[in-house]
Amino acid sequence: MNRIYSYCRGESHILSGKPCQDYAFAESSDKLSMAIVSDGHGGERYFRSDHGSHLLVDITKESVRSFVETIAEQKECIFKEQPFTQYIKETSTDKQVNSKAHKMLMWLFSSIISQWNVAIAKHAIENDLTEWELSHVEEKYREEFLKKRSDPEATFEKTYGCTLITYVQTSSYWFAFQIGDGKLVKMSIINDKLHCDQPIPWDSRCFLNKTTSICDSNAIEEFRYCYQGDGFYPTAMFLGSDGLDDSYGDGELLYNFYANLFKQIAKSGNEEACNVLKRSLPKISKIASKDDISVACIYDDSNLEHDFYAMCRYQRDLFNKEREKLLNESFILKQKIESYGSESTLDESARINLLYTQKDQERVDQKLKKVYKKLKELKEEEDRFYKNLHPQKITKQDKCDKTKTLSDILKKK
Repeated sequence: MNRIYSYCRGESHILSGKPCQDYAFAESSDKLSMAIVSDGHGGERYFRSDHGSHLLVDITKESVRSFVETIAEQKECIFKEQPFTQYIKETSTDKQVNSKAHKMLMWLFSSIISQWNVAIAKHAIENDLTEWELSHVEEKYREEFLKKRSDPEATFEKTYGCTLITYVQTSSYWFAFQIGDGKLVKMSIINDKLHCDQPIPWDSRCFLNKTTSICDSNAIEEFRYCYQGDGFYPTAMFLGSDGLDDSYGDGELLYNFYANLFKQIAKSGNEEACNVLKRSLPKISKIASKDDISVACIYDDSNLEHDFYAMCRYQRDLFNKEREKLLNESFILKQKIESYGSESTLDESARINLLYTQKDQERVDQKLKKVYKKLKELKEEEDRFYKNLHPQKITKQDKCDKTKTLSDILKKK
């Protein structure tokens, strides 16, 4: 197993002078691998959410280590031979709520919440308002904060509020949990085919700029999770804050981004892939979400060559799907254009409609060109990867046959 992670300050935060409020962490070893992402809230009242996210990640990683050690000391692992299981309060069953796995996970979440509250209170008491906070934070929030500092019973959740996504993997089981927005994406390669999904149930309360949070009074009830202990492990598990899924959406574009990141790992190794990720995230923020972005991943590095080709096949299927859709649109538009007949016989209204249809045809043609270019570049990328790993295995005949994909060559050999 291996890991990769990075986070960046969003374009809007650079322009406004706000700090990066995202934080990410990942580690991997034979016994325990974990990845954590936390996104500090951007609203005015959450003006120390950057510290909140750092503290939450640090507390979570230590809590997870203790949790895993506690499970190891038990006679029977709570996740042993358990099939894939999901939980969100709104759809939970009595059997699930009464299970030992659920009770222990809720204990973990409760521990994280309480430790975080202690840590942020300590930080609030020990750290006066900074010059930036004095000049940028609304007076009512500054006064609220200062008033709380003089009250030993006061809490500071809103000032430090943030979200949390965590993935944990051992040699016997894996589990993941979340409160708030952002996405956890699971990639599994089964029978040489890549499957992508989001294993943690989505919370409908996370919508647009609203989200559940560790700072909510009922945070313990807002945690959701999944786990599996029957021997099946994902090829890779990607965690991303909402700055990323606001840039790529909630589906194939996001999955394609992660597929490219995985391929980068296979092509250049972990260290260089991490450098590429660090350079890419600020660019993505600048042209898309403008928000802070954090990404963390735990992945199986035992068969990277095989998995690289599976990623390529997945992307080729996506591009071919888009190609077929565009070809169908093009066919319909061409029929529509032909139905107008000679332009000289049309009245002004019909000529305008024809012009719009021709413009639509041009746009579809441009999109088709881009898809064909992507397919060509994908084949070239596959070829370069294969040649770098097996320079002696490419024959003259393979080089001359421009229609072959790497999958064809590999099957032949």
